[in-house]
Amino acid sequence: MTAPAAAKPPRDFTYINARRKRPSEYEAVNLHVQPRLGNWWDKGNSYLRTPDGRAAFIEESTHLRHPDWHDFRDPCGLWQRPYMRMQAEQERAIERLTADVAPTLAQDIDPVWVQAVLRDHYAVWSFVENGLYRGMFSASREGLSDTVVASMLFETFDRARHSQDIVHWVLALEENVPGFDATGAKETWLEHPRYQPLRRLVEQIAFGVKDWGETIIATNLCFDPIASELAVSRLLRHGPLHGDVVSKLIVAAFDRDRRREADWTAEYVNMVTADDVPAAAGNRAVIAEWVVKWTPRAIRATEPLAELYAQLAAVKVSFADTLAEAAARQQQLVTALGVGGVA
Repeated sequence: MTAPAAAKPPRDFTYINARRKRPSEYEAVNLHVQPRLGNWWDKGNSYLRTPDGRAAFIEESTHLRHPDWHDFRDPCGLWQRPYMRMQAEQERAIERLTADVAPTLAQDIDPVWVQAVLRDHYAVWSFVENGLYRGMFSASREGLSDTVVASMLFETFDRARHSQDIVHWVLALEENVPGFDATGAKETWLEHPRYQPLRRLVEQIAFGVKDWGETIIATNLCFDPIASELAVSRLLRHGPLHGDVVSKLIVAAFDRDRRREADWTAEYVNMVTADDVPAAAGNRAVIAEWVVKWTPRAIRATEPLAELYAQLAAVKVSFADTLAEAAARQQQLVTALGVGGVA
């Protein structure tokens, strides 16, 4: 008599709603480390509570609604190991290039660029990145699924790293360019009239927003496409014209991170506004309100940078045209997501 066939062991991670037959590595590592709403495994919220005693993850932490926040997937499928490997490669490239060009910095780099852009502006931008890092990190504590929170946290790492890249570049300039001194960057950030609208905006996002969903929209759909675009991406790409190749490489890595963050933010918006989501219409209206709220603030905060562009004879495109183009592209982005419109 033939012995009955042994029963197959159950499939791994059966609790994961995988997109394919078997969970991807990204899904297996990230999903359900954090409990779902409704005390999925933290029964009665007995494990996780805030210092004031309330449940750690509550629906009221955002005005957006979704039946299962764990449906979110990062389009890049990032988890800790590939993220660290990717960013380590970027940082080694910046480190090597900085070491290669440092000995000839003084003779190659344009003095106006060194003082007006690198000392008086780019060194100040490290405080912008630090502020946005703090805002996104605080918001991530309230996020309602591990996959969304993972993307938020990787963004905080990106911003902390970019802030540090700026500081390292400034230190190299201080060591190799006679007379270069950026010790006044913090005072400039706190007191110079050019940066007060920008500082106010960063502080409003980082400390004034209490809805973690709004933090994502304000930062990635409003601030970055306009303020970061004008103050960093469009400006620093002119570095090689002024003998500065390092800043352009740092900004290339910064832009790569921003594209990835725009991608996961678009996926986030698409998820909460999908046709099969009961609250889709309400979510779309809420996000559109946030876009209307933060887009004009980003434009106003960026306008004082016109005087900086005016100091650079090699920059042929006017600040007004550059700002108008960035604002138009931002509107195309939010319109394509179905949440556009500026009051």
